[in-house]
Amino acid sequence: MRALEVTIAAILLLISVGLFVTTFSDDFDVPTFGGDVGPAFAPRGYLLVWMVLAVLTMIQALQRENVPLASIGNIPRMLTASAISVVTGLAMLQVGFVIAAIPGFFLFCRTLGYRNYGVLIAISIIAPFAIWWIFTFGFELLLPRSPWFGRL
Repeated sequence: MRALEVTIAAILLLISVGLFVTTFSDDFDVPTFGGDVGPAFAPRGYLLVWMVLAVLTMIQALQRENVPLASIGNIPRMLTASAISVVTGLAMLQVGFVIAAIPGFFLFCRTLGYRNYGVLIAISIIAPFAIWWIFTFGFELLLPRSPWFGRL
């Protein structure tokens, strides 16, 4: 199992480095829409986070004892969280970031085991609006918009 984790982490690291390098190509050298940052800003930020997480996963796998694959019990939870992420991402293209992120964030956190519903509902509503506000007014990068609510 340890070799599998190290291999997957290494592959993810190589993919993220490859994608990061492509953000410096001429395809990303386009004029901005009045903001201070270009269109490569967000992908580079996400890819840097991806690289750091891949390195941390690799370090953790190298330090861990070798355990059999059958003892890993969270694969269904991981697959469910991945499916929620994909469906939320696709829904953002249809209904906008905020409207898709609210139920997506709630279901994602619930799948990962968070059970305090009062806090979960509040965070599921506040976090997407906060992220939307930061991107719209801080980074001046527009997220997918809702066809019903204009700027959202």
